[in-house]
Amino acid sequence: MAFSSTLSGTAFLLGRALFALVVGYLALGNLLDLESSVAYAESKGAPLASVTVPLGSLGLVAGAAAVLTGVYPAVGALAVVVFLVPITVVMHDFWTVTGQERQNERIHFLKNVGLVGGALVFLALSTVSWPLAVGMGL
Repeated sequence: MAFSSTLSGTAFLLGRALFALVVGYLALGNLLDLESSVAYAESKGAPLASVTVPLGSLGLVAGAAAVLTGVYPAVGALAVVVFLVPITVVMHDFWTVTGQERQNERIHFLKNVGLVGGALVFLALSTVSWPLAVGMGL
């Protein structure tokens, strides 16, 4: 059994909550300052930024909620991966800039890579029963 103790179940819930907090916070920040988020995405050459930024951010909020609650966690984790992989490459292209901007973009790039890694772990574990979760999924 993947979660054979109360401690492992509690740790897994805490990990889900921290992951959801970070992903949800970043997405809500985009939604609450949509004009600036779209403008930044356009400045980076993101296609259809006025559509993709709000839709992608809503997808991240839904993905974070799914991982946190255990309601369709595979779908939620996959939504986070599908959004973050292309966005990470397009928006945080640290290899094209210099100085402080390079460092800032590298930090955001690596943060997103870590979040993708976490989402992939949740995706891999979506086939087992999650403790302290709603437990509704595919």
